[in-house]
Amino acid sequence: MRVHSIIYGFLLLLLYNCAATTEVVYDYNLNVDFNQYDTYVLCIGDFAVEHNDYPQLDNDQVRRIIGDAVAEEMESKAHRTNVLSPQLQAGFRILISEETVEFKNCEHSEQLEYWEECKIHQETYEEETLIVYVADFETNDVLWHASVLCDLNKAKRKLEPYIKGLVNDLFDTYPKTQVGGQNPDERKMVQ
Repeated sequence: MRVHSIIYGFLLLLLYNCAATTEVVYDYNLNVDFNQYDTYVLCIGDFAVEHNDYPQLDNDQVRRIIGDAVAEEMESKAHRTNVLSPQLQAGFRILISEETVEFKNCEHSEQLEYWEECKIHQETYEEETLIVYVADFETNDVLWHASVLCDLNKAKRKLEPYIKGLVNDLFDTYPKTQVGGQNPDERKMVQ
């Protein structure tokens, strides 16, 4: 019985190590006190679809869900929306890169043992990156940005919770300390 639990534990550990993890990459201006900002506005231009070649990844629905999630996170950081006099502008970008890889599938012919037939098979991989940012509204200087690799090609019922989770993970690095407790670099050191 003990051997079975050791094997089970080893397989569980192996499965955990093989699981794909995506790391959030972020940066912010260390010279800015984010606690001084109270108001924001969403960048309306970010709601326009940019990648018409990838309608399953970049469409009005995806952009609306991301925009709603960004607004929700900004408000959870004690920023209130104010179109008339915003201090910050929050927005997002969707980056899509495509790479085509060629695979050779070589087989021996049954009739001629010495003859090798090679076929080339092409596979195209798409990789999406979600970037959220906050900029000073007057100067247009980006004060904070965070990005994560993602997969936006999901069923409609799974898409919204997935995007909300991604945006939440990105905003975990947002350096407004009056709401979030420690700044994100201090949280890294504690862990």
